[in-house]
Amino acid sequence: MATVAGKPAGWFQYVLAMDAETTGLKFNSDDPSIGHQAVSWGFIVADSHTLKPIEKLYVEIKWNDTSLDAREADPKFGTYAEKIHGLTLSYLEENGIDEQEAVEEIGTLILKYWGDGNIRCLGHNVATFDIWFLKRMMRRYNIELKFGARHIDTSGAGFINFETYTSDALFDEVGFEARDDHNALVDAEMALESARMMRLIFQSAF
Repeated sequence: MATVAGKPAGWFQYVLAMDAETTGLKFNSDDPSIGHQAVSWGFIVADSHTLKPIEKLYVEIKWNDTSLDAREADPKFGTYAEKIHGLTLSYLEENGIDEQEAVEEIGTLILKYWGDGNIRCLGHNVATFDIWFLKRMMRRYNIELKFGARHIDTSGAGFINFETYTSDALFDEVGFEARDDHNALVDAEMALESARMMRLIFQSAF
């Protein structure tokens, strides 16, 4: 039963590949007043049929007041994550944009392709990690995003196809060179391309 002319039930036109680098781990909560924040985002709007990129966005974000207060209370706050992505507090203070400006840029991109419709996302642990950070960040500025019920998670797909347990292991399996510091846009690109390659491998086998 088709819901859009000639398309299968549940069809959607675009998928939002995403990755966040953060001050630390905080998920399973959409309360905007608690937890760590995203300090960079990589977004790619892709065609759901071809999984090829249409538009990209990368932003680096200054620490918000909650994070700054947390660092003042605990000098170790955020330091472990900084070693992974290399985006230090001092670097972001000089080079990042304010969180509100990031929200405006991200919101503009989403509005362009989804309007007030449901967003379908793609990424490595996207539904269990990145979406939580995105929800919390947007809610701090009274923006409620609508997400579809199904997302494309390269973590599960990688485990099924290659028995990989991490993004590094999956990206190695599909032929990407090893990364140094994690970069949100590069990781979103690798996740999207990994999904596209796994689809092509499967399709070529039948």
